[in-house]
Amino acid sequence: MSKKTAILLTPGPTPLPPEVLRAMGRPILHHRTKDFGELFEFVLREMRYVYRTANPVLLMTCSGTGAMESAVANLLSPGDRALVHSTGVFGDRFAAILRAYGIEPVVVSEEWGHAADPGRLEAALEAEPGVKAVFFQHTDTSTGVVNDVKALAEAVRRRGQAVTVVDSVSGLAAEPLETDAWGLDVVLTGSQKGLMCAPGLAFAAVSPRAWKLVDAARLPRFYFDWRTMRAALPRKETPYTPAITAVMGQAEALKLIRREGIEAVWKRTAGLADYARGRARALGLELFARDPANILTALRLPAGVDGDALIASILSEEGISIAGGQGRLKGKIVRVAHMGYIGRADLDAGFAALGRRLSAAQA
Repeated sequence: MSKKTAILLTPGPTPLPPEVLRAMGRPILHHRTKDFGELFEFVLREMRYVYRTANPVLLMTCSGTGAMESAVANLLSPGDRALVHSTGVFGDRFAAILRAYGIEPVVVSEEWGHAADPGRLEAALEAEPGVKAVFFQHTDTSTGVVNDVKALAEAVRRRGQAVTVVDSVSGLAAEPLETDAWGLDVVLTGSQKGLMCAPGLAFAAVSPRAWKLVDAARLPRFYFDWRTMRAALPRKETPYTPAITAVMGQAEALKLIRREGIEAVWKRTAGLADYARGRARALGLELFARDPANILTALRLPAGVDGDALIASILSEEGISIAGGQGRLKGKIVRVAHMGYIGRADLDAGFAALGRRLSAAQA
């Protein structure tokens, strides 16, 4: 029988601070009350601080993938042209969502482990005039890379009027991101990573340029209709029942982020990344990503080591949850997260567990 998970080193969900757990254990509120309205308003105000934006922020009850789908449904119309710059599983997911809505995107794919090349993006836009929206990742947890979002947005602006749509589901509140200063039109995120809350909430920061597309878009939408969400904001509520308990927890997590300061959060996460990579080098492990993110470290496993069996053993015997590879990397890498509420003691335990099993496998 598996031990109870004691340490989460996965790229989502991440561990919850005690304050968040306590908040989520309080009696639930009704979502059409003044008390919930004040909480909802607080969360959206503090999310603007984390996003570094003056633009409206929308709250949805869904996963990060739901936020990604909402962006497609709200920005585009049948026959529109879109481009995806993919650096892993989640860039490919954007392309799959677009196809599900009947839009065949232009896809610029990087070798996994390599960041998005702004020059390749600009060349693709030059070759494909009329693209209305460009989709890319801030960080991609499948490969452990971070993209130069500022440079990518600048490349888009040099080649037309397309809006930029950034998946920062794993990057926000961990990696530097300046929504307004970098001219980002739509930035998406989820509650269960750097935001230190339980899964169930997603957010979108939306620029005035993007709202023009939203009002003109003709793809089908109902639950994810941003216009309906925008109309509910003055009433301090969501159109439909939100994940109230998660909103209560998110409010507490945002208080912690505000207290520490977002720049300090970025610095702390970078320090943990450096520490994790030092521990990995001591085990003789090689980074998978050429352009590594600070949110997690993806590590190549030695030949002959089954990554899936390795992490299953660590979880069942020691209660430490480490992520394996996704897609074509399944069984070939492990991914150790160091965002949100993860600390050095958690990393020490995880790397010690990895080291014991690698030593046994190579004996």
